[in-house]
Amino acid sequence: MKRYLRYLGFFLCISILISSCKEKEDKVVEKKSRPNILFLFTDDQRRSTVENFGVEATTTPNMNKLVNSGTTFSNSYILGATTAAVCSPSRAMLMTGRHYFNIEPNVYAQFAFPKEERGKSNKLTFPEHFKANGYTTFATGKQHNGTIWLERGFHMIKSAFLGGMTTHFGTKVKDYTPENGWSEFYKNEDKFSSEVFADAAIGFLDDYSDEAPFLMYVSFTAPHDPRTPPEEYSTMYDSEDIQLPPNFMPEHPFPIADDRIRDELLLPFPRTEVAVKEELAKYYEMIAATDAQIGRILKSLEENGKADNTIIVFAGDNGLALGQHGLLGKQNLYEHSVGVPLVFAGPGIPANQTVDAFAYLHDVFPTLCGLTGLEIPESVQTEDLTPVIKGEKQQVRNSMLFAYNSWPGDLLNKNNLKYHAGGGERAIRKGKYKLILSAKNDDLTYLLYDLEKDPWELDNLIDVAFYKDVKANMVKELLKLMQEAGDPADISKKEFGLFDHPEDYNFKNKGKANEDEV
Repeated sequence: MKRYLRYLGFFLCISILISSCKEKEDKVVEKKSRPNILFLFTDDQRRSTVENFGVEATTTPNMNKLVNSGTTFSNSYILGATTAAVCSPSRAMLMTGRHYFNIEPNVYAQFAFPKEERGKSNKLTFPEHFKANGYTTFATGKQHNGTIWLERGFHMIKSAFLGGMTTHFGTKVKDYTPENGWSEFYKNEDKFSSEVFADAAIGFLDDYSDEAPFLMYVSFTAPHDPRTPPEEYSTMYDSEDIQLPPNFMPEHPFPIADDRIRDELLLPFPRTEVAVKEELAKYYEMIAATDAQIGRILKSLEENGKADNTIIVFAGDNGLALGQHGLLGKQNLYEHSVGVPLVFAGPGIPANQTVDAFAYLHDVFPTLCGLTGLEIPESVQTEDLTPVIKGEKQQVRNSMLFAYNSWPGDLLNKNNLKYHAGGGERAIRKGKYKLILSAKNDDLTYLLYDLEKDPWELDNLIDVAFYKDVKANMVKELLKLMQEAGDPADISKKEFGLFDHPEDYNFKNKGKANEDEV
């Protein structure tokens, strides 16, 4: 009997050992078989500029390729910002999957903080999460939230631009590895910024031979101004042939927050058709030049045998007005400024599919987890779009909150500003309706649009008796979403109460957003 028990124990140990080895082996196989990720990110590109969307007369063959091979979200947005440098909070939300109300302001409003405090954050980012789960992580291009997240999240960074905006020729960039730290700044005076970043991405693909999956984050600085396309693209569009959108206006019909910010001063008031057409031509040329560099990266992905097992995400950090509603910038909540391209392509993702489900840019973090089988961290506040992509759900949310306001700290520096600080907007999208509340000085303006009938947001229905209940229901839903998101605004107060105590925003450095931050 004792001998039997010894044999039984021996076999049980062997069985457990084999089972344990098999489990470890399965985990290794699972890690190796996970798809790679390539994130392509443009700067200031509104959703309607992708050629396949059929709204603007642009030429974007490589963006079209991604649309044709993947799933496109036709109602994809950013939440907004609390500073004129909209791209910084937008990128902070993308990185963390959190609303900007719940991210440290020293990450997305660094201009207001001493250098030693900039970028300090305990929030988990998606590169950091994927890195911890066996991915080799690489980044190039614009990084607008400081260096701490970068050092935690990436194994290698090549040609990183650390800032908000810059020249597109001679862009100052740096490299990073954990072993060597940060390099000195260097630049190439002859190459367009998008080409510099594409070169870095292609270099990584050419050199990569590891069995582990990779995550590549390629963040362009174009088509953000200054709108200086490469010479070979500089005559691609004749401004006289540019068709202005139906909502072109010489000036915005009423004062709004930051309506005299740097972005708005790029052209004189009132806007003229000729000036806006010239600006649009250069904007389209910048997009075309960047599209070509996206094409180079996609070609390299194929040549290196990685295309079939790579999830590709194409997105933009925010939109841009460029003449619509009399505005030029993105410091507002109209469709042209909060609407961004968002496309997912790759293994297991339906091709040539367009869905109208509401999506935020910062849904990308949980969605990449869903598509790759990784657990979604508890810190993430947004939604996994995977069920929509795979046709299991029609939508993951019924309504969307949008928020924008001037940086409250600017009130402490108002004597040095060229514009009146203060003011803000809150908005909600539910079904086909969109409600915007715009507060400036003592005025509160309500705007209600039926986006199915009026996609250009020209016909304000707020005073039409038929829509009285629609307005009431939208306001009720707006208040609910604001509370859930942690939005500190109070729409019953002047300018939402955001500027009642500007001393709360005295972060030892009372500076406003500098030109290189916008």
